[in-house]
Amino acid sequence: MDPTGVEAAAQRFRRTGRIDPACDAVRPEVLASWLRTVDAGVRLDTVGARYVGHEPGRSAVAEADEVFAAFFALVPRPRCSVVLVDHDGVVRVRHDGDPALAALLDGVLVTPGFRCAEGDVGTTAAALLPHTGAIVRVDGPEHLHPELTWLSEAAATVHRTDGAAPDAVVVLHHVADTDDTTAALAGLLADRVSQAVADRAHRRGLLVHRAFTAARDTGAEWTVATDGDVLLTCPGVRRLGHDDQRALADLALAAAVLGEADAGERHVDLPSGHCAGLAVEPVTDAGVVAGCVVAGGPIDHATRAAVPEAVRRQGSHVAPTARRDYAADLRGGDHSARLHAEARMRANRELLSPYLRARHEVAAAVGRRRHQLLIGEAGVGKQTLAVGQFRRAHPSAMVHVVDCSRIGDSASGPDPLDRVAREPGDRPRLLVLRQMNLLSPVAARRLDESLRTLVAMPDPLVVAGCIDTASADATRPYGLLLRHFHETVRVPALRYRADELGDIALSILHGLAGGRSLRLSMQVVRVLEGYAWPGNVRELEDVLRYVVARKPVGVIQAPDLPPSCFAHRAPRMSMLEAAQCDVIIQALYEARGNRYKAAEMLGIARSSLYRKIDAFGISYIG
Repeated sequence: MDPTGVEAAAQRFRRTGRIDPACDAVRPEVLASWLRTVDAGVRLDTVGARYVGHEPGRSAVAEADEVFAAFFALVPRPRCSVVLVDHDGVVRVRHDGDPALAALLDGVLVTPGFRCAEGDVGTTAAALLPHTGAIVRVDGPEHLHPELTWLSEAAATVHRTDGAAPDAVVVLHHVADTDDTTAALAGLLADRVSQAVADRAHRRGLLVHRAFTAARDTGAEWTVATDGDVLLTCPGVRRLGHDDQRALADLALAAAVLGEADAGERHVDLPSGHCAGLAVEPVTDAGVVAGCVVAGGPIDHATRAAVPEAVRRQGSHVAPTARRDYAADLRGGDHSARLHAEARMRANRELLSPYLRARHEVAAAVGRRRHQLLIGEAGVGKQTLAVGQFRRAHPSAMVHVVDCSRIGDSASGPDPLDRVAREPGDRPRLLVLRQMNLLSPVAARRLDESLRTLVAMPDPLVVAGCIDTASADATRPYGLLLRHFHETVRVPALRYRADELGDIALSILHGLAGGRSLRLSMQVVRVLEGYAWPGNVRELEDVLRYVVARKPVGVIQAPDLPPSCFAHRAPRMSMLEAAQCDVIIQALYEARGNRYKAAEMLGIARSSLYRKIDAFGISYIG
């Protein structure tokens, strides 16, 4: 193929939309793509890539990200970029080896979340792949678009065994740097991603086993790892007593199942009375906690390392350099006093973390397969909480969502739960009843009859009802259904979760931005924490979606937020906040102003205690 002939043919095609039939410099498949480009109405004087959003659940994003990262770790500075493009032509993942090439790709919007399909930007290697069925190369002028003629591409198909539409792995070079190995590299990476997708069912266990092996190799005396189903232990743990083994296993299991594996070291009091220093490390897969590894060993507080003289002379004698054991009084002394102290710590922890308490209650109800009623303001994430905890306990579960506001009043109409009853019961099932507060009296009676039959089956499903009110009212029509629920869980509004609001916003932003580099500045976090959020999590998602649509990459600053976030109202302390304030003041008084000890007594992080002290305006307590 003569590059000069291809470039001349491309220029004629741009001017006239026709090509000389005698010209053999252009491959038939490239010519067919040019014709499809013109038929699609693509303008040849500008690149038409446009942002459509990032939906990682529809493509092999996690697998491609891992494979690409491994490739760039082996070849630190390759003069290429590697991209995953889904079947719709949307870029999902991109890894770069050459900063200059990355800047050029950003200029033509070959970035995650932008669609670069044939009908948007013209001929590309990913666009030719569905029509050829083999590894495809597109070089320079074959792109037809003037702004893409500097680019050389090679694409290969990511074969899917789960019935999903195939994706494509594309290796991008500058025309001056291309070589004969580009097509082979694209095929190799596509095969690796295909194999990773095929191993997706075992991915969670492999990640946990790999993390367990790495923690054990560090020399930790005790190592425990779990993915929520399987527990891995080392010989050192098996030599402990049964109660101590159970305590370590429960710590790892709670962190893995409840998604609370906060990385860092902590001291834990074992049932035998010993104190253990443990490092809790989450095992994540695409930003989701897939398991947890707990590694550490015993700590003897009686034998402390001697303080070097040079350190002592620098003022370390003012306070002890070793970690103080605030739980020492709980292991000894009167049994009733110890039980009272433990109950007070547990009550304080629940009071200071209302959403954490709600999540624990939902997880416990799911584990016992008990029906639960979730109460809270609209948009606080009741359905998301119930479905998330159920899927953590049962990854292969089936979830049915019924909108109670759409159940008709006609007594002769179809059974509102007929489709749920006809589903096979070989897998765990969850039935979510949304907006029960909008049920009419007739609809409530119909739903009650259907629900009574459904829960009486040999293999009953778990039912989660959602009411968009602050409290349940048995006099409303949905009061007829309250007898079906074993537990009632109150989900707090977002304004009571100021400590977690930054993490919640980052989690939502990660889902909206995908693989793009998008962060929140500390000023933005403070603005979000100062807003009342009457629409709760749903309003926060709308605000972040507004920001992402106007700023695809970079650090989000306060001017990027909508004006509604700056609506200021005088803060008014609620009953819950007043109770939290009283608990903190009491803890600081008992700790004689020692904030570290007060946080230890309350069972919360010191950073959370500092934020609450500032928010409530608590002065120093000596």
